[in-house]
This record gives sequence, structure tokens and C-alpha cells, in this order.
Amino acid sequence: MTGKSGLSSPGSVRLRRDELLQLLDRSADFALTLLLAPAGFGKSTLLKQWQQHRPELRSTLLTLDPGDADPVRFFRRLNEVLRHAVPEFDTLSYNHLSAEIALPPAMVAESLEQAFAAVREPLWLLLDDFHHAGTPFIQEVMALLLERLPAHVHIVMTTRRHPDFSLSRLKLEDRLLLIDGHDLRVNAPQIRQLAQRLQLSLTDAEVGRLLELTEGWMAGVRIALLVQSRSGPGALERFNGRQPEIVDYFAHVVLRDLTPDLRDFVLCTAALEEFDATFCDAVLARSDSARLINLVAHQALFLQECEGRPGWYRYHLLFQDFLENRLRVEMPERVAPLHAAAAAYLLRQGATELALQHSQRSSPQSFELTLSDCCKLWLSKGDYPSIMHWLGNVPEEKLAASSDLALPFISALILSRRFNQALYYLDVLAATAPDGSTILFLEMMLQLFQHDTDFRMHADHAVLLESCRHHDIRAFSLAMIAYHHMLHADFVPARKYALQAKAVLGELGYTYLEAYADLILILCDRNTGQILGAIQRATDLVERTRGQPESPAWVNATTAMAVVRYEQNCLDEAQRLCEEALPLVNTACATELLVAVYLTLSRLLAHKGERARAQRLTTQLGRILQLGNYDRFVGQLACEELLQAMVSGRSEDVEKVARQHQLPERLACGTWLQSRPYEEGWERYGLAAALYLRSQGRPLEAEAVLAVLSVSTHEGGVLARAVVVDANRVVLMHQRGEPAAAACWLQQMVREHGLPCINRIVFDEAPGLADCMRQAHQHYQLTLPDGYLMVFRDVLAAGASDGTPGVDNTAPAPLTEKEVEILDLLQKGLSNSAISAAIGIALSTTKWHLKNIFAKLGVANRTAAILRVSQMLRERPARQSVAKTEEISNRG
Repeated sequence: MTGKSGLSSPGSVRLRRDELLQLLDRSADFALTLLLAPAGFGKSTLLKQWQQHRPELRSTLLTLDPGDADPVRFFRRLNEVLRHAVPEFDTLSYNHLSAEIALPPAMVAESLEQAFAAVREPLWLLLDDFHHAGTPFIQEVMALLLERLPAHVHIVMTTRRHPDFSLSRLKLEDRLLLIDGHDLRVNAPQIRQLAQRLQLSLTDAEVGRLLELTEGWMAGVRIALLVQSRSGPGALERFNGRQPEIVDYFAHVVLRDLTPDLRDFVLCTAALEEFDATFCDAVLARSDSARLINLVAHQALFLQECEGRPGWYRYHLLFQDFLENRLRVEMPERVAPLHAAAAAYLLRQGATELALQHSQRSSPQSFELTLSDCCKLWLSKGDYPSIMHWLGNVPEEKLAASSDLALPFISALILSRRFNQALYYLDVLAATAPDGSTILFLEMMLQLFQHDTDFRMHADHAVLLESCRHHDIRAFSLAMIAYHHMLHADFVPARKYALQAKAVLGELGYTYLEAYADLILILCDRNTGQILGAIQRATDLVERTRGQPESPAWVNATTAMAVVRYEQNCLDEAQRLCEEALPLVNTACATELLVAVYLTLSRLLAHKGERARAQRLTTQLGRILQLGNYDRFVGQLACEELLQAMVSGRSEDVEKVARQHQLPERLACGTWLQSRPYEEGWERYGLAAALYLRSQGRPLEAEAVLAVLSVSTHEGGVLARAVVVDANRVVLMHQRGEPAAAACWLQQMVREHGLPCINRIVFDEAPGLADCMRQAHQHYQLTLPDGYLMVFRDVLAAGASDGTPGVDNTAPAPLTEKEVEILDLLQKGLSNSAISAAIGIALSTTKWHLKNIFAKLGVANRTAAILRVSQMLRERPARQSVAKTEEISNRG
């Protein structure tokens, strides 16, 4: 980010203006403090000085630039600086998808208002150069926010022009402090102070003339003082403070004193706008740029350091404009080559936006070549918004004539859910009859993403795509075929094609699509019950994308890890990861993970009682899903909304969600009367319907639906969903007063799928399961290892859901299978060496296991351990008898 700093000399001489700092102190009494004045009045300098002057205040500064006219970028950067200063600040969920669905400004303002209200201490938000955020959407959000801004939050803005929203109400309510150009003018004592720091001595007449000429304009005063320091006494008498005369000064005084080599360097670097020594060397084909930059700085040629970028510089805006005009006049033949060289260098650095800006100023041919290269880079990274932004204005005939432009553009439209536009450009492309495999690929891609599970790819299509001569399209096709098989729960071929795609895409450098193939593999592993494999793949993916922060691949990896951490009951970390990913979610993200980040974060917030934020996320997701045929994802949304309504305990909320998703009508139509090949949307709606029936006191009907879903999920091999469905059947058994039968089902689930499959997702999507498992464990009907109990201690704790007794944390922790085996041999009287030989482990390992056994049993030696086990065995029948009596009593 390019910041602003003072001129090297005299701009490095910062004037401390105590009267203005005291005026800014009054911002604590106002909602908005507005520093309104043209460029050069020292607004930014004053704002930063005040922040340093008041370190005890909680404040955060955002310096805007022209890129912040984009609402997505503005709100993302705003979110970043606020969360850096205030870690507890709620994540603002405005991203590319929010823009796609035209999220109302009022909703964004409401989110900000609630986030600010949750901040307990007074907070100052400093927005420097707010005139760059002139987009109507941003202006409307800020206007709405200021109307309802909490009293302990204060916004301070610097701007060159009046904001595009009315300040009348703020003025009437005495909530606005305005500091304008009149307040920011420098006075005579301050001019003397600046002159003294430059070792200049001014007469009263010279000070008066300077005030008259500049009217207190800080930049003009500084330039005039520089004239005096370079030209000697009397220079101020010949100096005119108007800008044309300042430019004339640049030409006849500044450039005239430079050597030819340094003059050439200064003129040429003006074309770069921002530069460091390496950039200059590459563009100007020289190796001494560092020395020349030092000379420029030493001669006080209005050079500024770029804030936050050590070693990078830019000229003062007035000097920059002058130099660029002089370059076009004196050396017009060098302008285009300079911009072309700059574009090539920036493209190698991955700075595509700047590269394109320079290539546009070079020649049409340079721009077309740079744009083609940028598209390849964007496609490899999954930066589809940039593809649509830059290719959206390219004439149709040029798009159709170049597959290097048409392929990424139409792909980006499809993945951005702009299906009608994609179809239009696909027809344009087909009319030119280029490579048929490209058209086939795009047609299949459009149908797959537009129609989702309703689309079936024929075998001959898959063979054709897989054998395509175009290497890139073949690689993309492999990922697309894998995704198609995964949608239809064909996990074996999905895994096969995903592995092939991953290998080829990795070789070609398509980091985003390689990560996409990883996600397909993760989803295949999760759905088939290979939980540990999914966790390992997600971990590897996060490690691989760690060096690509905020890229689409990183967002997908982060979301996948957030789901993993949520499954492992690490809720705070899962929420942190979701909040990091959410502002960066865009159309490039896999739809599965797009839905996952919204629903996971919504559920986590609901757990914390933040229902308003949770509902906002589900509402936004519902709008996003209207952009395509996403019945399976809407089914997930329906299930989540119903679960949250059930947890709230408000029957009217449950009814509202059920009606919204037409659950009573679906039940009346017999949607789940009989099993069918697995379809995710059908299964998710079915689970929502079963939960609805359960909430209505209709358990037999709920059981009937769940039984049908169980057959479908088991036969389809979608074991992750089968566990959730069967867990809900266990809960119904338990609620019918059949705890023994419920315990048997739990035992069978653990045997079939393994205990790791019963994770936090299962607990949350089968409300009441924790009670069943807790009771089964207490009655020795289900063994829960101590590690599992530790991970889910909050879920299984006493009173976690209905106030029934929980796991007794004072009781002996369960032994592992190996420890039980060793304890059995210990009871038979075997020595440590004999135990080691019998089990086939080292003596030191046996001793380590015995140490753990003694600790868990609360004993100090072998004899005490044997006695403790005997005592537990005597107590167990008594506990079982009590449990049986309670069961009979409950039935009665």
C-alpha cells in the first residue's frame, strides 16, 4: 500500500501544530470529525501526528488509495485494520459474493453497527484520504452507519472533497466536528518555525509576503522555502505562489542544476510513478539506480518514501505531473518502451494490475500480450474476478479469435454463476469454429455447474475430454470429471480422476485447481468415513498454501481446515479460521467450501448465543444460492436453519423454517416414503424433515424418514451422512425409553465406522446424542477412551443439554485397549518382563503403560491396581441393576 510522507527536504521537517492537535482532541465529543481541504494542507500529517500524540487512545488508521473505490476491497481492508486493533471486533462478512447478490447497504451498516457496539472501550477509526472511497455503495453505508454509530465510537476522516452524503443531521444533532482549509492554514509563527529548521532567517516582510502568496497552503509554503534555500536571499520577492509559477520553478531551477545523466534518470523514473532501485535497473537497463536515487534524495528533488515499503519512492504529485509532461515533450520516443519494460517487469513480479496499467500506456499490441499473460496467471491462481473485470470490455471478435482469452473468460463466468452470459459468449465462440475440444469442455462445464446434480456426463464425453490434445484443457477436464463423480457419490472414480488432475495441474503450475483437486479428495475421504485421511490432506493443503495468503487456494484450504477443527471440537480456532476466510470468499471458491464457511461460522455463532449474526449469514447464503440450481446446498441451509430454530426452543421459529422450505408439503407428497440412490439434496431435506417431525412430537414418522435415509446413505457409501442419520435414530430410541437399544446401536456405529466418525458435526446435527453416549458410558455399555472424553468434555459434561448427570470427571479415566490387555496379564501375576514378552513390546514401553494405568486407577503399585480392579468389578453389577430399575420405572 502506498502511503504519504513529507518531502525529503523540506518535507521531512514536520511542523507540530498544537492548536490543531487540541482541536482533534475534541473528536471524543463527536461521532464524525471531518478534515476537509484540498491537497497539500497537511491533513494526513496532522492525523498521524494526533494518533502518535494520543497513544493512550484505542485508534486504528486506514490510509485509502484509488483501489478502495471497490467496495469489496474497502470493506476487506477496513475489516483487517479493525481486527488488528480490536481482536474482538466481529468479522464483517462483505465479500465478492455479497456484491454479486447486491447485499443492501443497510445490512452492511447494521453489521458494522453491531460489531462496534460489541467493542467495550472507546474506539477511534481514522480514515485518511476518504475521497478515494467515492463509490455510492460505500458512501451510503457510511451515512447509515453514522446515523446509528454507538456513542463510544468516533470516526475521523480526511478528504479533499465533501462526502457524497448529507451532513445536515449530524450538524443539527451536534455530532459533527468540521476542520477545514481555514483551520489548517499555517500562520506567521509557524512559517518562521519551518524556516528556522531549514536554517533560514526571514524578515517580517518576507513572512508577510509568503502568507499573502500561499494563503497558508502548507505545500506552497514548503516549496517557497525550498526556493529560498536553493536560490539565496531575495528569491521570495521573485516567487509567485500560484501553481503555474511553481511548475515554472521546477523547469528553470530544479532540472537546470542536474547533470545530464541524473536529469535523464529523473525524467524516465517519472513514468514509473513508484520505484525502487531494482525496478529502475530493470526498466532503464542500468545497474547504478541505487546511487542515483540517493543523489535525487540528497538534492531534495521532492522525493517521497512509500509508507510501509522500505526502499520504494515516488515524487511529489506536482513534481510528478511536471516530469511526465516534460518526458513526453523532450523524449516522446521513449515513453512507450519505458511503459512496456515496466509492464514486463511488474508481470514477472505478479503485479498484474500495475502491469496492465503500464501496458495500456505503451501500445495496443503490448496491452493485448500483457492481458493474455495476466489471464494465464489469474487462471492458475483462481483469480476469476480479475479475469471478468479486464476481459469484460474486450470486443467480442477479439475474445472469439483467441482461446487464451475466451477459455479463461467463459470459465470465470461459469464459476461466477453468470450462466446466461457464459452461454452467450459460448455461442459467439462456437460461431468462429475453433478447437472443438475447447467448446466441448466449456459446454460440459456450463451444464455441470448450472445444473449441478441434475446433469449427467456421458461416458463418451469423459473419454473425449480426458484425451484432449490441449494439455491445459485436459488437466481442467480431469478435475471437472472428478467433481462430477463426487456429486453423484461415485467416490471411487472421483478419487481416481482427482488424483490424476492433482498431478497434472501441479506440474502445470495451476495452484488453485490443484487445490481444488485436493478438496475433492478431502470430500471423498470424509464422505467415505476416512476421517484421518481427510484431516491429513487438509493439513497438507494448508501447509502448501501457507505462502499464498489471501489467494483463492488459501481460502479453500483455510475453510477446509476450519471444518476439520470444528469436527475436532476446537470451536474457537474454527471460528477464527472462518472469520479469516469469509471476507475473501469469492466466486473462485469451491461451492462446497463457500457453503461450508457460511454455515460453519453461523453454527459457531449460534453456539455462542449470537443469533442475529448467525441468521445474517444464513440469509446471505440463501441469496447467494439463488444464483444457480443448488438444491443440495439449499438442503444444507434448510437443515442448519431448522437445527438453530430447535436449539432456540421457539416452536414458532421451527414452524417458520419448515414452511419456508416447504417441509410439510414435501412430507405430504411422500418424498421419503421409499429409498432411492443417494442424492445429497434429498438426504439433507429429509434430515430437516425428520428433525421437524421430532420437534412436533411425531417420533414414529421421524423414525420412518430416518430409516429410509439410512438405507440410502449406507447403500450409497456416504458413511459420513450415514453416521448422522443413524445418530438421530439413536436419539429417538433413547427418547422412546429404550436406552439399551440405543446403546446397542451406538456400539454398532462405533464398530462399523470407528469412534472418530462421531465428531462435533454429528453431535450438533443429532441433538440429544451426547445424552445417549453419556448414559451408555456411565452404565458401562459404551467405552469412551480418555482422549475422546477430553476432546468432547464440554459436549459430554453434566447438564450439557438437558441437565442429566454427565461423565464423572472424578471417576477413573477409561483405559486404552493396550492398557486393558496389560492389566489383564498383571492380574494373572505376570512380571513386567513376562508381560513384555507376551505382548511383544519393549520392557520400557510396558513400564510406561503401567505408569499410566496406575495414574488412571489412582494407585501407586501393582497390588493396589489389582485390588482396585476387583472393587470396580464388584460395583458394576450393582450399577447395572440400578440402571435397569430406572429403565423399568421410566417405562411404567
